[in-house]
Amino acid sequence: MATMGFRPYPGPIADRITVLPEAATQSFVQGDLVIISSGKVAVATDDDDVFGVALHDASGTTDTDVFVYTIHASDKFIAEASTTTAQTNVGVAYALVMTSGSMAVNPGSTTTAAFYIDSLDPRDGATTGAGGRVIGRFIYTSLDSIGG
Repeated sequence: MATMGFRPYPGPIADRITVLPEAATQSFVQGDLVIISSGKVAVATDDDDVFGVALHDASGTTDTDVFVYTIHASDKFIAEASTTTAQTNVGVAYALVMTSGSMAVNPGSTTTAAFYIDSLDPRDGATTGAGGRVIGRFIYTSLDSIGG
C-alpha cells in the first residue's frame, strides 16, 4: 500500500526545486526519497544517503526531467509513520522505511536514525496503527545535498 511519502512542511520553498534527468529503470513515486547517481535521479535505498524528494512519479524513461525538492537540514517535513506513534516519539530520531511507494518514518527503530520527530501531526495525534503523520526533519549526516 502506498503511503504519502515525505512532503515539505508547511509547503515547498521554490528555490529548492531542481530539475534533473531520470536514471534508467526508475519506479519512484511522488514523495519518495531520491539520490543523485551519475548525475541522474534514482530512488534512495539507504536512509544514510538522501538528496531530495521526488515531486512526481518516475516516467520510466531515461533522461526525462524530474522535479526534485532538495532537502536542507533546516527543512521540516510531514511524513507517515510505519508503526504506532505516541507522544514519547517526539524528540527522538528514527530510521526510515525505504521501500519505493511506501517510504515512511519507522518509530519502531532507532538503528541508522535519519529523521528527527519534532511533533505528531495535530490532525492525528497518537495513532494505534500505521498511518499516523509526524512532523520533523532529516538528520544532517543522512543528507547528500549538504555533504552529510
